[in-house]
Amino acid sequence: DEMAGELLKRKISNIDKVKPDFISTGNIGCMTQISSGTQIPIVHTIEILNWYTGGEKPKAINLL
Repeated sequence: DEMAGELLKRKISNIDKVKPDFISTGNIGCMTQISSGTQIPIVHTIEILNWYTGGEKPKAINLL
């Protein structure tokens, strides 16, 4: 889908400008789409909330 491709390009461009340590999103579709365009670790928002409240550090960012 052309619209999805354009959206992905814009997202990846913005991610590249910011250079985050990791990306967090609550949408599985976004996780899948973004992961196809970057090597930056991606975690679900719930994983971040769990970590913040004393749970395990998300596996995707354990390498940081």
